[in-house]
Amino acid sequence: MNTKVMSALLAVACAVSLTACASNESKFVDELKAAGFTNVGPARSESEKTSKKVGKRTVKSSQKVLEVTVRVKGCDLEFEKISGQSGYWLDELHVNGQEPDWPGYPENLKQPDVVKAFAGNDPKPAGFKDCYKPNEA
Repeated sequence: MNTKVMSALLAVACAVSLTACASNESKFVDELKAAGFTNVGPARSESEKTSKKVGKRTVKSSQKVLEVTVRVKGCDLEFEKISGQSGYWLDELHVNGQEPDWPGYPENLKQPDVVKAFAGNDPKPAGFKDCYKPNEA
């Protein structure tokens, strides 16, 4: 096949794959906005590669994980989802550059639910009071 034709096909394939990734990222941002979050940052993506031994063979796979940082009541929350799947979850709370664990934080919350969880009496992660500003949006 002609080198120019192969180069053109390769360029089109790369453009289509980049558009698909950007599309998934923008859909995730739109999903968070639809859940009521107003201060949504740009989406990022990273690939997670796994390998599993099956008999004598090693099966390798990868999945794309989308991440978006959302600011709620002064705290930065990092939400994640697996590209192509429904639902998302809170991955990290950022407090003064730290990422304290928050066991039991529910998944797929809408913005009013996050505000309610922040204001509630349930246990909060270490450092939460440093970022929490109840009068912010």
